[in-house]
Amino acid sequence: MVTPLPNRRSDGRSETRIPKMLAAELSRPDESVPKEMAFTENVSPRGVRVTTAHRWQPGTRVLLTFLRNGIQSQGKIVYCHRVAGGNFCVGLELPGQVQCWQMLW
Repeated sequence: MVTPLPNRRSDGRSETRIPKMLAAELSRPDESVPKEMAFTENVSPRGVRVTTAHRWQPGTRVLLTFLRNGIQSQGKIVYCHRVAGGNFCVGLELPGQVQCWQMLW
């Protein structure tokens, strides 16, 4: 069983994060290329955090496609932070779509 991680935010809200590593492709929904390989770090009821090799602009509309079974979710970039090793952690808001991902694990 996966143990949820609490996420305490500066605004006092708390949402459960479930650590989960899944391979996915991140792209803009209106463009077939370029697609970027991404790996999820955790999921929550409202979105997902992924690691990418490139910076993504907050507010950008994106399409996240899970490689395991092709499930796709549209959303937007909420934040993008550089992390150790030169990669970026990207927060995606994916309203109303995270529940269907349970079939991935």
